[in-house]
Amino acid sequence: MGALEEMEEKLRASRARLQEQLIDVKEEQMTLPVAGRVPRTVRAMFYLLISHEAEHTVQLVKTLAALGINQSEAQLILHSLRRSRGELEGLLLGLTDDDLDRVPAEGEWSPRKVLEHIIADEVLFGDRIKEAVQQGAAS
Repeated sequence: MGALEEMEEKLRASRARLQEQLIDVKEEQMTLPVAGRVPRTVRAMFYLLISHEAEHTVQLVKTLAALGINQSEAQLILHSLRRSRGELEGLLLGLTDDDLDRVPAEGEWSPRKVLEHIIADEVLFGDRIKEAVQQGAAS
C-alpha cells in the first residue's frame, strides 16, 4: 500500500470512528455544554466539524493548484461522485433494517429499492465507460 492509499484509509477510519462515537447523540443532548477553552454546545461542535473540514478542503484545493496539480475531468467527476456518496451514506445513519423496506406510498420505492437501483446503475455505467475506453484504446 502506497502513502496515498494509507492516507485515504486513515481518513476513512477516522470518519468511521467519529460516526460510531456520535451516531446515537439525541436531539435533547445537542444543547449540552462541551468542555474546552471556548464554551460551546454539542450542536456547536457538530457544526465546527463541518466548517473545519470545509475550510481545510479549500486549503487543499489551493495547495494543489499552487503545486500545479490539476485533476482531469474524469477525476473531478469521480470527486463529485465520492462527495455525493458520502451524502448518500450519511442519510443512512440511524436507519434500522426495517426502515430499509418501508414504502412511503403505494407505487413508490423503499429506501432499499432506491439504493439497489443506484448500485445497479453504477455497475452498468462503469462497465459501459470501461468498455468504451478499452475499445477506443484498441483502435
